[in-house]
Amino acid sequence: MNSEDGLSTHQPMITIHFLADHTDFIPTLAVWFRTQWSQHYADWTQAEMEQDFLEDTSRDRLPCRLVAFDDNQLVGTIILREQNHTAPEFQPELGGLFVIESHRGRGVGTELVRAGMKLASDLGYETVYATTVSAVGILERLGWEFVKTIIHDDEQLALYRCKL
Repeated sequence: MNSEDGLSTHQPMITIHFLADHTDFIPTLAVWFRTQWSQHYADWTQAEMEQDFLEDTSRDRLPCRLVAFDDNQLVGTIILREQNHTAPEFQPELGGLFVIESHRGRGVGTELVRAGMKLASDLGYETVYATTVSAVGILERLGWEFVKTIIHDDEQLALYRCKL
């Protein structure tokens, strides 16, 4: 529908930025990650988590974290990092994809992955990898290729590769 018929629907206005330009959102990201991956971050303090995110605030080298906004509301994040913790020989890795529940299924994750792919290309990488449990659909729609299944912490992860 468009405004000519007098009806309108709210389409999210997703914008992607470097975390380096929005460091005031680091405490929010730390809370999100602790909630989403509570087992992994059980022994981390809020300060340690915030420091970890601060290390992701580059624009031109790895690690580099991107954040997504919908009409100025923080709604998601992704990171391009050199070290793939579950499969170190496959790097760089696009990972840490997180979208708040209210915005899942609305294209935010896809936009974050696309932006991460562009960032990797802009930084000179020809191939990028990702391991995932839940973003298989996004990766496959964007043309990523399944490589293999990896077992990490008793969890099955799918390893994907994208030639840029």
